[in-house]
Amino acid sequence: MLEQYFGTKSTNNEQFIIDSILEHTMIDEEKLYLVQTMIKNLCSKNYEEIEEIHNKIIAIRNDSIHIYEYIEEQITQAHLDFQKRYDFLRIFQRKQVISSEVLRCSENIIIFVRLNANFPSVFCNNIESLIHNSIQAHEFFKKALMMYDKNKNDVFDSIHKVVNIKSSIQKTYFESVENIYQLANQGQLKLGDMRSIENIFSNLESLSTSIESASTSLEWLLIS
Repeated sequence: MLEQYFGTKSTNNEQFIIDSILEHTMIDEEKLYLVQTMIKNLCSKNYEEIEEIHNKIIAIRNDSIHIYEYIEEQITQAHLDFQKRYDFLRIFQRKQVISSEVLRCSENIIIFVRLNANFPSVFCNNIESLIHNSIQAHEFFKKALMMYDKNKNDVFDSIHKVVNIKSSIQKTYFESVENIYQLANQGQLKLGDMRSIENIFSNLESLSTSIESASTSLEWLLIS
């Protein structure tokens, strides 16, 4: 499975490091689409398949651990000046946060499902918007990596699009949290259900923050 993401290159130049981070990004992209499927099943109340999808995300993560370790080693031992290695390591570490947030999204959805609760349809538009926009932001981050050695203007443009999408996500998140608290105050949500739904939305917002953080880290490489 791993070979489709990770080749057998042995050089340590800048572009190879970017390519390796890009391959890491593609792994996260697959997991993001799986989380989106989990959310669709959550809204359609098709809870039976959600646990199976969660297990797929865990399997992908476990299969990918040695790739992450190799990339970090590759960066620290690269024949580049200290600042370049530092900038690459910062991007990689922030990419690791994206991976962790994706897994947490999946875990929080699983917690809700195991409560045997019904996901309120009033939240479906917002939660589907959050995961859709997060995937879109991640796509622009991937595009920025792909354009790194080709066109700096396109890289900056992609980064700015990530920042704009993050702003939209923030508005949707605050609107969602307000609605969650309103329903809880009206007695329409049990305490455990309310906290579980709140955690799912909070985690999606944190995911978008990690994507923005990784994206803006590319700017340091471009100006160094």
